[in-house]
Amino acid sequence: MKNLIYIFLLSAFIYSCSPSNTKSGQSPTIAEDLKISACRIYTADFVMIDPNDKGLLLQEFLFNKKGFVHEFIRYDINGEITDKFDLYGELTPFPTYANPEYIDTVLMVIEIDSIGEIMRKELKTYNSDGLLIESSFYGKFDVLQSKNTYEYNNNGMIICDIYWDVELMKPKQIVRYEYEYFSD
Repeated sequence: MKNLIYIFLLSAFIYSCSPSNTKSGQSPTIAEDLKISACRIYTADFVMIDPNDKGLLLQEFLFNKKGFVHEFIRYDINGEITDKFDLYGELTPFPTYANPEYIDTVLMVIEIDSIGEIMRKELKTYNSDGLLIESSFYGKFDVLQSKNTYEYNNNGMIICDIYWDVELMKPKQIVRYEYEYFSD
Protein backbone atom coordinates (compact mmCIF):
# COMPACT_ATOMS: atom_id res chain seq x y z
CA MET A 1 0.00 0.00 0.00
CA LYS A 2 2.87 2.35 0.87
CA ASN A 3 4.38 1.80 -2.58
CA LEU A 4 1.04 2.56 -4.27
CA ILE A 5 0.86 5.86 -2.39
CA TYR A 6 4.41 6.70 -3.53
CA ILE A 7 3.53 5.83 -7.13
CA PHE A 8 0.43 8.05 -6.97
CA LEU A 9 2.36 10.96 -5.43
CA LEU A 10 5.17 10.46 -7.90
CA SER A 11 2.76 10.49 -10.84
CA ALA A 12 1.02 13.63 -9.58
CA PHE A 13 4.24 15.54 -9.02
CA ILE A 14 5.89 14.42 -12.23
CA TYR A 15 2.80 15.66 -14.06
CA SER A 16 2.82 18.97 -12.19
CA CYS A 17 6.60 19.43 -12.42
CA SER A 18 6.81 18.56 -16.09
CA PRO A 19 6.41 21.27 -18.72
CA SER A 20 2.93 21.73 -20.12
CA ASN A 21 2.05 22.14 -23.76
CA THR A 22 -0.25 24.83 -24.94
CA LYS A 23 -3.33 24.56 -27.10
CA SER A 24 -1.29 25.56 -30.13
CA GLY A 25 0.33 22.11 -30.22
CA GLN A 26 3.88 23.16 -29.40
CA SER A 27 6.60 20.57 -29.00
CA PRO A 28 6.09 18.23 -26.03
CA THR A 29 9.80 18.43 -25.13
CA ILE A 30 9.87 21.87 -23.53
CA ALA A 31 12.04 20.46 -20.71
CA GLU A 32 14.63 19.56 -23.34
CA ASP A 33 14.36 22.98 -24.99
CA LEU A 34 14.74 24.75 -21.63
CA LYS A 35 17.44 22.29 -20.50
CA ILE A 36 15.88 21.70 -17.08
CA SER A 37 18.13 19.57 -14.91
CA ALA A 38 16.13 19.61 -11.66
CA CYS A 39 12.80 20.61 -10.17
CA ARG A 40 12.73 21.09 -6.38
CA ILE A 41 9.46 21.27 -4.50
CA TYR A 42 9.18 23.14 -1.20
CA THR A 43 6.21 23.34 1.13
CA ALA A 44 5.38 26.08 3.62
CA ASP A 45 2.47 25.39 5.97
CA PHE A 46 2.10 28.69 7.82
CA VAL A 47 2.02 31.24 5.01
CA MET A 48 -0.63 33.33 6.79
CA ILE A 49 2.07 34.11 9.38
CA ASP A 50 5.02 34.45 6.98
CA PRO A 51 4.04 34.66 3.27
CA ASN A 52 7.72 34.78 2.24
CA ASP A 53 8.62 31.49 3.96
CA LYS A 54 10.16 29.22 1.32
CA GLY A 55 9.36 26.16 3.41
CA LEU A 56 10.96 22.74 3.61
CA LEU A 57 12.36 20.79 0.68
CA LEU A 58 9.81 18.04 0.08
CA GLN A 59 10.79 16.42 -3.24
CA GLU A 60 13.22 16.72 -6.10
CA PHE A 61 12.99 15.56 -9.71
CA LEU A 62 16.13 15.19 -11.80
CA PHE A 63 15.86 15.39 -15.59
CA ASN A 64 18.14 13.97 -18.27
CA LYS A 65 19.26 16.14 -21.19
CA LYS A 66 16.38 14.78 -23.33
CA GLY A 67 13.87 16.37 -20.94
CA PHE A 68 12.72 13.19 -19.16
CA VAL A 69 12.59 12.68 -15.40
CA HIS A 70 15.13 10.02 -14.49
CA GLU A 71 15.29 10.31 -10.69
CA PHE A 72 12.84 11.19 -7.93
CA ILE A 73 13.98 12.00 -4.37
CA ARG A 74 11.81 12.52 -1.26
CA TYR A 75 13.02 14.31 1.88
CA ASP A 76 11.94 14.25 5.54
CA ILE A 77 11.41 17.30 7.77
CA ASN A 78 15.14 17.36 8.62
CA GLY A 79 16.16 17.54 4.96
CA GLU A 80 17.40 13.93 4.92
CA ILE A 81 16.63 11.66 1.95
CA THR A 82 13.85 9.19 2.79
CA ASP A 83 13.29 7.64 -0.65
CA LYS A 84 15.12 7.67 -3.95
CA PHE A 85 13.71 6.28 -7.20
CA ASP A 86 15.65 5.81 -10.46
CA LEU A 87 13.14 6.14 -13.31
CA TYR A 88 15.43 5.43 -16.31
CA GLY A 89 14.49 8.38 -18.52
CA GLU A 90 12.31 7.52 -21.51
CA LEU A 91 11.45 4.10 -20.05
CA THR A 92 9.53 5.57 -17.12
CA PRO A 93 5.89 4.43 -16.94
CA PHE A 94 4.90 7.82 -15.51
CA PRO A 95 3.71 10.82 -17.56
CA THR A 96 6.34 13.49 -18.14
CA TYR A 97 4.32 16.09 -20.06
CA ALA A 98 0.74 16.84 -20.94
CA ASN A 99 -1.22 18.08 -23.91
CA PRO A 100 -4.02 20.13 -22.36
CA GLU A 101 -6.87 21.42 -24.41
CA TYR A 102 -8.18 24.90 -23.65
CA ILE A 103 -11.50 24.85 -21.84
CA ASP A 104 -12.46 27.91 -19.82
CA THR A 105 -14.34 26.23 -16.98
CA VAL A 106 -15.22 22.60 -16.35
CA LEU A 107 -17.83 21.42 -13.87
CA MET A 108 -17.50 17.82 -12.79
CA VAL A 109 -20.18 16.34 -10.53
CA ILE A 110 -18.53 14.04 -8.03
CA GLU A 111 -21.30 12.74 -5.80
CA ILE A 112 -25.09 12.64 -6.11
CA ASP A 113 -27.39 11.33 -3.37
CA SER A 114 -30.21 8.81 -3.87
CA ILE A 115 -32.78 11.47 -4.82
CA GLY A 116 -30.52 13.15 -7.37
CA GLU A 117 -29.26 16.11 -5.32
CA ILE A 118 -25.63 17.10 -5.75
CA MET A 119 -23.71 16.33 -2.56
CA ARG A 120 -20.24 17.33 -3.72
CA LYS A 121 -18.81 18.85 -6.89
CA GLU A 122 -15.54 20.14 -8.27
CA LEU A 123 -15.04 23.23 -10.42
CA LYS A 124 -11.82 23.63 -12.43
CA THR A 125 -10.82 26.83 -14.21
CA TYR A 126 -8.15 27.05 -16.93
CA ASN A 127 -6.33 30.01 -18.47
CA SER A 128 -6.12 30.71 -22.21
CA ASP A 129 -3.02 28.51 -22.47
CA GLY A 130 -4.98 25.52 -21.15
CA LEU A 131 -3.24 25.55 -17.77
CA LEU A 132 -5.25 24.79 -14.63
CA ILE A 133 -5.41 27.95 -12.50
CA GLU A 134 -8.05 27.04 -9.91
CA SER A 135 -9.68 23.94 -8.50
CA SER A 136 -12.56 24.32 -6.02
CA PHE A 137 -14.60 21.66 -4.21
CA TYR A 138 -18.16 22.40 -3.09
CA GLY A 139 -20.42 20.48 -0.74
CA LYS A 140 -24.17 20.42 -0.39
CA PHE A 141 -25.89 23.79 -0.96
CA ASP A 142 -22.81 24.98 -2.91
CA VAL A 143 -20.73 25.55 0.24
CA LEU A 144 -17.06 25.96 -0.68
CA GLN A 145 -15.06 23.24 1.10
CA SER A 146 -11.58 23.61 -0.38
CA LYS A 147 -9.77 25.65 -2.97
CA ASN A 148 -6.39 25.46 -4.70
CA THR A 149 -4.92 27.98 -7.11
CA TYR A 150 -1.92 27.53 -9.37
CA GLU A 151 0.67 29.94 -10.75
CA TYR A 152 2.99 29.36 -13.73
CA ASN A 153 6.08 31.04 -15.15
CA ASN A 154 6.29 32.38 -18.72
CA ASN A 155 7.28 28.92 -20.01
CA GLY A 156 4.11 27.29 -18.63
CA MET A 157 5.99 25.63 -15.76
CA ILE A 158 4.16 25.51 -12.43
CA ILE A 159 5.80 27.67 -9.76
CA CYS A 160 3.14 27.71 -7.00
CA ASP A 161 0.34 25.46 -5.80
CA ILE A 162 -1.63 27.44 -3.21
CA TYR A 163 -3.97 25.78 -0.69
CA TRP A 164 -6.54 28.24 0.67
CA ASP A 165 -8.23 28.60 4.04
CA VAL A 166 -11.77 28.88 2.70
CA GLU A 167 -13.15 30.54 5.83
CA LEU A 168 -10.57 33.35 5.87
CA MET A 169 -10.01 33.26 2.06
CA LYS A 170 -6.25 33.47 2.64
CA PRO A 171 -3.48 31.07 1.62
CA LYS A 172 -2.69 28.52 4.33
CA GLN A 173 -0.08 26.43 2.50
CA ILE A 174 2.06 27.10 -0.55
CA VAL A 175 3.95 24.47 -2.48
CA ARG A 176 6.73 26.16 -4.47
CA TYR A 177 8.52 24.73 -7.49
CA GLU A 178 12.07 25.83 -8.32
CA TYR A 179 13.91 24.83 -11.47
CA GLU A 180 17.58 24.35 -12.18
CA TYR A 181 18.93 24.25 -15.73
CA PHE A 182 21.83 22.52 -17.49
CA SER A 183 24.60 24.89 -18.47
CA ASP A 184 26.03 24.59 -21.98
